[in-house]
Amino acid sequence: MGMGEPYNRFTGQSLERLTALSDGLFAVAMTLLVLDLRVPVSAAGSAYTEHGLWVAQHTLLGILGRCDRTLTWISLGFLFVVSLLPFSAALLAHFVRLRLAVGAYWLNILLLGVALEWAARYGRKVLVPGDARQSRSRLAIFRRRILLAQTLYALAALTCVVNTQASVIALAVVQLYFIISPRLPRSRRKRPDDSQDQLAAHRP
Repeated sequence: MGMGEPYNRFTGQSLERLTALSDGLFAVAMTLLVLDLRVPVSAAGSAYTEHGLWVAQHTLLGILGRCDRTLTWISLGFLFVVSLLPFSAALLAHFVRLRLAVGAYWLNILLLGVALEWAARYGRKVLVPGDARQSRSRLAIFRRRILLAQTLYALAALTCVVNTQASVIALAVVQLYFIISPRLPRSRRKRPDDSQDQLAAHRP
């Protein structure tokens, strides 16, 4: 009896079901955050974190285009960490002056970033062949954004050594930045070809 196709090649490949599961879990987590949080600064920050993470995972899944069993398990691990957000956010809301609460909340964000980075790194193996070059470029941009976010979150969390409330505000500012920055207008960089075209247009 010959060797069959490896199990990992034909199981856990439904990207649509994984996306639907993500949507459902984020909806529940966001509902719990809205119902439970009472401190304005941390409540706002947590809400923005949920929105940003939901967009980040959808962006990643959109880049990959398909998945396998391993990527599904990585994504489920990410969603499990998302389910801890209501607890860590509520802990921060009730004990905003304690460094331990800030640390627990930051650790939750760190684990989310690690899961996204792991998924993006592994995702290079499951890229659609026809779009592999563009997808790799987008994955590189995605991973740089995750690294920048985690660096800023770490610096904001370290602020709790001086003042915990300042640390909470800094975390909220970082989260606000990553929500607002994609919507800010950006100046179009001139390419060498553009400069040559402009010179040619002014020639007699």
